[in-house]
Amino acid sequence: MSTRTEVLKLFQENAGVYLSGQRIGDELQISRNAIWKAVNQLRKEGYEIESKTGAGYLFRRKENRLTFDAIQSHLRYPCELKVFDETGSTNDVAKESHVGLKPLMVVADRQTAGRGRLGRSFASPGGSGIYMTLALRPVFDLDKALYVTMAVAVAVCRAMEKVAGTKGRIKWVNDIFYQQKKVCGILTEAQSNFETGKIDTLIIGIGVNCFPGSLPEELKDIAGCLAEDSNAFSRAELAAEIANETLDILEDLNSMAFLREYRSKCFILGKNIYIHPNLDQRSIRARAIDIDENGGLVVEYMEGKKMRQMETLTTGEVSIRLDE
Repeated sequence: MSTRTEVLKLFQENAGVYLSGQRIGDELQISRNAIWKAVNQLRKEGYEIESKTGAGYLFRRKENRLTFDAIQSHLRYPCELKVFDETGSTNDVAKESHVGLKPLMVVADRQTAGRGRLGRSFASPGGSGIYMTLALRPVFDLDKALYVTMAVAVAVCRAMEKVAGTKGRIKWVNDIFYQQKKVCGILTEAQSNFETGKIDTLIIGIGVNCFPGSLPEELKDIAGCLAEDSNAFSRAELAAEIANETLDILEDLNSMAFLREYRSKCFILGKNIYIHPNLDQRSIRARAIDIDENGGLVVEYMEGKKMRQMETLTTGEVSIRLDE
């Protein structure tokens, strides 16, 4: 860990408290000159650090810049970390990178070509969100792809509650809502070996709306954010905790232990929904009943040729009809 990272972590753990140069030097085993250089570098990156003769340094607030050091200081797993102020798509960066034994984590403050399911664009304004990709070599088979997306949704909800204090709810399969608005989307892609039936590289893209940002007008009534105050929590800490929780849950994916939690967080169960089976404007009214052991959505049709019949959906688009 670099001196800058160690100093930043110590400041974040003691935000709002003066730390003397003597204390910093003793705890980190570094010189006064090394402390001075680290503090100056952090200030250049936008961190607010006050210095006072006889008192030391005061880190005034949690910083929301997505920097390498800020993210790395909160990671519990060793990762290859790449951080960008701007990139086209973090998933594309991951696909073009070598993924070794350690997971690759790509984070951007802004995306110019972010995308969601079915090639749809994903709005990614700077300064207000987290756009990240985890790429890793998994040990499970291709048939676990749907489970991965569901497990990651649970992991993101855990991280959001831990860092931001917000309880996200899941819309089957891959969207997370807060206060009835979408705040997170997940896109899972795989580079596969069809001869072995194994996934060579798993690419997990996650986009989170943290604070109010410059979203397109057509999304204003659909997309929300985790907090109105842009200093409510650290984006860097949330990005790292999403990675931590995701890697935790994927280590035990085969047990399907996450499924019960997924069901409890899935807010469409028991609600009337519209199913779009052909991914177009045509829809069938139904009621969401349950999530089965394979991750499928069990529905009961309320109209059409299948009225009163039960079916389990494994793919397709679902629109939610919220109760009045």
